[in-house]
Amino acid sequence: MPRQRDETAFEETQATIKDIARQQMAEEGTAAISLRGIGRAMDMTAPALYRYYPTRDDLITALIVDGFNGLADALEAADVALAEQPLPERLFGLLVTYRRWASEHRVDFQLIYGNPIPGYVAPREVTVPAVVRTFVPIVQSMETLLQNGNLVPQPPYDVIPANVEQHERDLIAEGAYPIHPMAYHLTMIVWTEVHGIIMLEMYEHLGPNVGDVDQFYEAAIRALLTTMGMRW
Repeated sequence: MPRQRDETAFEETQATIKDIARQQMAEEGTAAISLRGIGRAMDMTAPALYRYYPTRDDLITALIVDGFNGLADALEAADVALAEQPLPERLFGLLVTYRRWASEHRVDFQLIYGNPIPGYVAPREVTVPAVVRTFVPIVQSMETLLQNGNLVPQPPYDVIPANVEQHERDLIAEGAYPIHPMAYHLTMIVWTEVHGIIMLEMYEHLGPNVGDVDQFYEAAIRALLTTMGMRW
């Protein structure tokens, strides 16, 4: 029992450290994470803090993994909730969920997809599995839509540029992902559209120009999927 209490206390302190780091980022940007500042806020000495996160980079990595896993959790839950929906609406619902999560977790989203933190290099072996989780529900839906004929790529979306296709094929082979290059490629196109809108909204450039961002986003995503060849 004491060991379990110690582990619980350790995890609770880690969570508090991460909460304060998010507070720092919310107030001063992603590069503002400071172990020294966190220590002051918690009335904790540096050696005591290093027991939980030996370096600032370790803390940043933990926050990044939390961010990607949080997004993945939301998408996976939505995928289950949308299971009875027609396939096109299922993909659309996932893309709506993607933006909703970003809007509700702005600090986390800005950390994982916003400005890079000077001097920080993410350890791929730790972060990539979490990143991949965020793509799985969407790219699997895209693959199913292509295979079932609900999505028939129309020009210019029916052709992948040669160099891009080779790179995408290499990534698919490296990860042994059970998808075709076209499913991956169309997912990348949709992903860039989604991120473009989210980032413009997040930094308050979009709302003043379109008013209702919810309607704008949903109409833009439906228009893109329709132009690609979605059969609703």
